[in-house]
Amino acid sequence: MRKLFFLLLPILLVSCEARLENDARALFKTRVVDASGDPIADMQVSATTYRTNRFITGQALSKFSPADEDFILGKGITDENGQVEFVMLVDGSFFISFDSEDYAANKISVSRQELNDDYLLDIPETILKETSTVEIEFVNTSGTIEEYNATFDFESLDCALIYRNDMLTQDQDCIFYNFQSTSFNRTANDGIFELNLFYPSVIEVRFTDAMGNESIRTFTITSALERYEITY
Repeated sequence: MRKLFFLLLPILLVSCEARLENDARALFKTRVVDASGDPIADMQVSATTYRTNRFITGQALSKFSPADEDFILGKGITDENGQVEFVMLVDGSFFISFDSEDYAANKISVSRQELNDDYLLDIPETILKETSTVEIEFVNTSGTIEEYNATFDFESLDCALIYRNDMLTQDQDCIFYNFQSTSFNRTANDGIFELNLFYPSVIEVRFTDAMGNESIRTFTITSALERYEITY
Protein backbone atom coordinates (compact mmCIF):
# COMPACT_ATOMS: atom_id res chain seq x y z
CA MET A 1 0.00 0.00 0.00
CA ARG A 2 2.85 2.37 0.86
CA LYS A 3 4.52 1.66 -2.48
CA LEU A 4 1.26 2.43 -4.27
CA PHE A 5 0.99 5.74 -2.43
CA PHE A 6 4.46 6.84 -3.51
CA LEU A 7 3.72 5.83 -7.09
CA LEU A 8 0.57 7.96 -7.09
CA LEU A 9 2.12 10.93 -5.27
CA PRO A 10 3.55 12.68 -8.39
CA ILE A 11 0.17 12.39 -10.11
CA LEU A 12 -1.61 13.85 -7.09
CA LEU A 13 0.82 16.74 -6.87
CA VAL A 14 0.37 17.62 -10.54
CA SER A 15 -3.42 17.37 -10.31
CA CYS A 16 -3.45 19.73 -7.32
CA GLU A 17 -1.49 22.48 -9.06
CA ALA A 18 -3.33 25.76 -9.38
CA ARG A 19 -4.59 26.20 -12.94
CA LEU A 20 -5.62 29.84 -12.73
CA GLU A 21 -3.16 32.71 -13.12
CA ASN A 22 -2.61 34.44 -9.78
CA ASP A 23 -4.59 37.67 -9.35
CA ALA A 24 -5.23 37.87 -13.10
CA ARG A 25 -8.53 39.22 -14.40
CA ALA A 26 -9.50 40.03 -17.96
CA LEU A 27 -12.35 42.03 -19.47
CA PHE A 28 -14.37 40.44 -22.24
CA LYS A 29 -16.86 42.35 -24.38
CA THR A 30 -18.71 41.82 -27.64
CA ARG A 31 -21.97 42.51 -29.44
CA VAL A 32 -23.92 39.37 -30.35
CA VAL A 33 -26.13 39.38 -33.46
CA ASP A 34 -27.89 36.79 -35.62
CA ALA A 35 -27.17 36.09 -39.29
CA SER A 36 -29.46 38.97 -40.29
CA GLY A 37 -27.54 41.42 -38.11
CA ASP A 38 -30.29 41.75 -35.49
CA PRO A 39 -29.13 41.85 -31.84
CA ILE A 40 -29.70 38.77 -29.67
CA ALA A 41 -30.91 39.94 -26.26
CA ASP A 42 -31.12 38.20 -22.86
CA MET A 43 -28.67 35.42 -23.75
CA GLN A 44 -26.01 34.16 -21.36
CA VAL A 45 -22.46 34.26 -22.73
CA SER A 46 -19.77 32.33 -20.85
CA ALA A 47 -16.00 32.02 -20.91
CA THR A 48 -14.93 28.47 -20.03
CA THR A 49 -11.74 26.42 -19.92
CA TYR A 50 -13.14 23.40 -21.71
CA ARG A 51 -14.12 22.29 -25.19
CA THR A 52 -16.20 19.23 -26.03
CA ASN A 53 -16.05 17.63 -29.47
CA ARG A 54 -18.23 14.92 -30.98
CA PHE A 55 -15.95 12.33 -32.60
CA ILE A 56 -16.76 10.05 -35.55
CA THR A 57 -18.89 7.73 -33.44
CA GLY A 58 -20.80 10.63 -31.89
CA GLN A 59 -19.10 10.07 -28.55
CA ALA A 60 -18.46 13.23 -26.56
CA LEU A 61 -14.77 13.85 -25.88
CA SER A 62 -13.55 16.60 -23.58
CA LYS A 63 -10.29 17.39 -21.86
CA PHE A 64 -9.27 15.58 -18.70
CA SER A 65 -12.14 16.57 -16.43
CA PRO A 66 -15.81 16.45 -17.45
CA ALA A 67 -17.05 19.68 -18.97
CA ASP A 68 -19.61 20.30 -16.23
CA GLU A 69 -16.87 20.01 -13.59
CA ASP A 70 -14.46 22.37 -15.30
CA PHE A 71 -14.05 26.09 -14.74
CA ILE A 72 -16.46 28.80 -15.80
CA LEU A 73 -14.13 31.79 -15.96
CA GLY A 74 -16.86 34.40 -16.28
CA LYS A 75 -20.28 35.06 -17.73
CA GLY A 76 -22.72 37.81 -18.59
CA ILE A 77 -26.11 38.49 -20.20
CA THR A 78 -26.61 40.36 -23.46
CA ASP A 79 -28.68 43.54 -23.27
CA GLU A 80 -31.36 44.68 -25.74
CA ASN A 81 -28.63 45.74 -28.19
CA GLY A 82 -26.83 42.40 -27.95
CA GLN A 83 -24.00 43.92 -25.93
CA VAL A 84 -22.34 41.87 -23.21
CA GLU A 85 -19.39 42.67 -20.97
CA PHE A 86 -17.93 40.83 -17.99
CA VAL A 87 -14.76 40.34 -15.97
CA MET A 88 -13.28 36.85 -16.20
CA LEU A 89 -10.55 34.78 -14.61
CA VAL A 90 -7.52 33.89 -16.72
CA ASP A 91 -6.53 30.27 -17.35
CA GLY A 92 -4.55 30.13 -20.57
CA SER A 93 -6.59 29.50 -23.70
CA PHE A 94 -10.36 29.53 -23.29
CA PHE A 95 -13.68 29.23 -25.12
CA ILE A 96 -16.66 31.53 -25.47
CA SER A 97 -19.98 29.68 -25.44
CA PHE A 98 -23.59 30.78 -25.82
CA ASP A 99 -26.39 29.47 -23.60
CA SER A 100 -29.28 29.33 -26.03
CA GLU A 101 -31.27 26.49 -27.55
CA ASP A 102 -30.97 28.05 -31.01
CA TYR A 103 -27.29 29.03 -30.81
CA ALA A 104 -25.67 26.56 -28.36
CA ALA A 105 -23.58 24.92 -31.11
CA ASN A 106 -21.68 28.18 -31.68
CA LYS A 107 -18.35 28.46 -29.88
CA ILE A 108 -15.25 30.62 -30.14
CA SER A 109 -11.72 29.42 -29.36
CA VAL A 110 -9.38 32.08 -27.98
CA SER A 111 -5.67 31.65 -27.23
CA ARG A 112 -4.12 33.25 -24.16
CA GLN A 113 -1.95 35.60 -26.24
CA GLU A 114 -5.01 37.40 -27.59
CA LEU A 115 -5.48 39.05 -24.18
CA ASN A 116 -2.14 40.85 -24.60
CA ASP A 117 -0.77 42.87 -21.68
CA ASP A 118 -3.94 44.90 -21.17
CA TYR A 119 -6.04 41.78 -20.37
CA LEU A 120 -8.78 42.97 -22.73
CA LEU A 121 -10.65 40.98 -25.34
CA ASP A 122 -13.01 43.20 -27.32
CA ILE A 123 -14.70 41.44 -30.25
CA PRO A 124 -16.72 44.21 -31.97
CA GLU A 125 -19.36 41.84 -33.32
CA THR A 126 -20.08 38.11 -32.99
CA ILE A 127 -22.45 36.66 -35.61
CA LEU A 128 -24.21 33.49 -34.49
CA LYS A 129 -25.86 30.97 -36.78
CA GLU A 130 -28.70 28.56 -36.07
CA THR A 131 -28.53 24.82 -36.71
CA SER A 132 -30.14 22.82 -39.48
CA THR A 133 -30.74 19.13 -40.15
CA VAL A 134 -30.50 18.39 -43.87
CA GLU A 135 -31.44 15.08 -45.46
CA ILE A 136 -30.00 14.27 -48.86
CA GLU A 137 -31.24 11.22 -50.75
CA PHE A 138 -29.67 9.79 -53.89
CA VAL A 139 -32.45 8.23 -55.99
CA ASN A 140 -31.56 5.62 -58.60
CA THR A 141 -33.74 6.40 -61.63
CA SER A 142 -31.45 4.84 -64.23
CA GLY A 143 -31.35 1.32 -62.81
CA THR A 144 -27.54 1.30 -62.69
CA ILE A 145 -25.83 -1.18 -60.38
CA GLU A 146 -22.56 0.77 -60.23
CA GLU A 147 -21.27 1.92 -56.83
CA TYR A 148 -20.94 5.69 -56.45
CA ASN A 149 -18.66 7.75 -54.23
CA ALA A 150 -19.93 10.98 -52.70
CA THR A 151 -18.46 13.87 -50.74
CA PHE A 152 -20.30 16.53 -48.73
CA ASP A 153 -18.64 19.89 -48.10
CA PHE A 154 -20.56 21.86 -45.45
CA GLU A 155 -20.30 23.98 -42.29
CA SER A 156 -20.20 21.37 -39.50
CA LEU A 157 -21.48 21.98 -35.97
CA ASP A 158 -18.25 20.42 -34.65
CA CYS A 159 -16.15 23.39 -35.78
CA ALA A 160 -15.37 26.35 -33.59
CA LEU A 161 -14.63 29.87 -34.70
CA ILE A 162 -11.08 31.00 -33.97
CA TYR A 163 -10.38 34.52 -32.71
CA ARG A 164 -6.90 35.46 -33.88
CA ASN A 165 -5.26 38.78 -34.75
CA ASP A 166 -8.49 40.70 -34.12
CA MET A 167 -10.47 38.52 -36.53
CA LEU A 168 -13.06 35.75 -36.23
CA THR A 169 -12.43 32.96 -38.73
CA GLN A 170 -13.41 29.32 -39.05
CA ASP A 171 -10.94 26.78 -37.67
CA GLN A 172 -8.86 25.60 -40.65
CA ASP A 173 -8.36 22.23 -38.94
CA CYS A 174 -12.08 21.57 -39.35
CA ILE A 175 -11.73 20.06 -42.81
CA PHE A 176 -11.98 16.68 -41.06
CA TYR A 177 -15.57 17.49 -40.08
CA ASN A 178 -16.56 19.78 -42.94
CA PHE A 179 -15.53 17.44 -45.73
CA GLN A 180 -17.14 14.01 -45.43
CA SER A 181 -16.77 11.15 -47.88
CA THR A 182 -18.97 8.07 -48.34
CA SER A 183 -20.35 5.68 -50.97
CA PHE A 184 -23.81 4.52 -52.02
CA ASN A 185 -25.71 2.19 -54.38
CA ARG A 186 -24.01 -0.83 -52.85
CA THR A 187 -27.23 -2.05 -51.23
CA ALA A 188 -30.89 -1.03 -51.37
CA ASN A 189 -31.78 2.24 -49.63
CA ASP A 190 -28.19 3.13 -48.72
CA GLY A 191 -28.37 6.53 -50.42
CA ILE A 192 -29.96 8.57 -47.60
CA PHE A 193 -27.67 10.85 -45.61
CA GLU A 194 -28.43 13.25 -42.74
CA LEU A 195 -26.18 16.24 -42.10
CA ASN A 196 -26.19 18.62 -39.11
CA LEU A 197 -24.82 22.05 -39.92
CA PHE A 198 -25.05 25.78 -39.43
CA TYR A 199 -27.31 27.95 -41.55
CA PRO A 200 -27.49 30.09 -43.56
CA SER A 201 -24.78 28.19 -45.43
CA VAL A 202 -24.07 26.19 -48.56
CA ILE A 203 -23.64 22.45 -49.07
CA GLU A 204 -21.63 21.22 -52.03
CA VAL A 205 -22.29 17.60 -53.00
CA ARG A 206 -19.98 15.78 -55.40
CA PHE A 207 -20.70 12.24 -56.55
CA THR A 208 -18.67 10.05 -58.89
CA ASP A 209 -19.49 6.83 -60.72
CA ALA A 210 -17.20 3.85 -61.25
CA MET A 211 -15.85 5.37 -64.49
CA GLY A 212 -14.80 8.57 -62.71
CA ASN A 213 -17.55 10.80 -64.10
CA GLU A 214 -18.24 13.51 -61.52
CA SER A 215 -21.42 15.49 -60.90
CA ILE A 216 -21.84 18.46 -58.56
CA ARG A 217 -24.92 19.79 -56.77
CA THR A 218 -25.02 22.91 -54.59
CA PHE A 219 -27.74 23.66 -52.04
CA THR A 220 -28.26 26.88 -50.09
CA ILE A 221 -29.56 26.10 -46.60
CA THR A 222 -31.90 28.71 -45.11
CA SER A 223 -34.04 26.85 -42.55
CA ALA A 224 -33.85 24.39 -39.67
CA LEU A 225 -35.08 21.35 -41.61
CA GLU A 226 -34.51 20.70 -45.31
CA ARG A 227 -34.55 17.74 -47.67
CA TYR A 228 -33.18 17.24 -51.17
CA GLU A 229 -33.24 14.47 -53.74
CA ILE A 230 -30.48 13.82 -56.27
CA THR A 231 -31.27 11.48 -59.14
CA TYR A 232 -28.65 9.42 -60.92
